[in-house]
Amino acid sequence: MSSMGQTVQVTLQLPKDMYGRVTQAARMEQRQVADLLRTLIAEGLVAHATIRELLEHVSEDYRARLAREGKLHQSPDDVLQALRDLRAQIARELYPW
Repeated sequence: MSSMGQTVQVTLQLPKDMYGRVTQAARMEQRQVADLLRTLIAEGLVAHATIRELLEHVSEDYRARLAREGKLHQSPDDVLQALRDLRAQIARELYPW
């Protein structure tokens, strides 16, 4: 976590039900509300960065696959049509009439 010597005071408005959840969690963990909020924000930022990095990695992998298949420069309409065709094919195979 960052140094406590370099802090900034922030005023935050929360819905009452959310504040109630925070105060209940702080009470259960025997912590100050402000301390719990700092921890929740720090953990949320880490989680947000992790999710963003994961999505960027998945996007890079997908772009590499499209490049290998020669489909990287397909128009969005062509991609959607290919997906519709694939969905129809799968439906025919799984649910034959």
